[in-house]
Amino acid sequence: MPVTPNSIVTPQTPWSATAVATTANTTYTDSPTNTVLLAPVYLLNPNPFSVTNASPTVTVTQAEHGLSTGDTITIAGAVAVGGITPSGAYQVTVLTPNTYTITHGSNATSTTTGGGSAVTVQDSRTSRNGARITRLTALARATNTATELQLYVSPDGGTTKRFIKSALLAAYTVATTTA
Repeated sequence: MPVTPNSIVTPQTPWSATAVATTANTTYTDSPTNTVLLAPVYLLNPNPFSVTNASPTVTVTQAEHGLSTGDTITIAGAVAVGGITPSGAYQVTVLTPNTYTITHGSNATSTTTGGGSAVTVQDSRTSRNGARITRLTALARATNTATELQLYVSPDGGTTKRFIKSALLAAYTVATTTA
């Protein structure tokens, strides 16, 4: 499936949904360890940023973003626009259903639009419609005893969790001949 602007490109891409578990719970718990919060990543239309000379405010255009003021996003893949490069985590202030602002750490040096054609925004909320897990795989990275793999869903970033399913990860010893 080709990626188009505003497509959800994760959790289908492996880098965004990969976690390394170093310890495991041995019983059912309301506080699972080694949790991974999956949040969708959107590819924005080319040049989604507008900046104003001598201001740290960046206006971001993202069609039907569904964000609320105070939500946190993570921007990646941007190139410099007006002397700044929006990258990293920001809190948003919503202007319209298609625009919001972020505050960069330094002021722009010109008034312009830009940002490039590979800008992605990851929404920190884990309950977005359209985010779905299509496959979950647990692989032993070393010798391990039988371990229970538990799957939870949380609509609020992990504060409350609903148990979905569990499976036994059998005891296994990884060898040099392991495929």
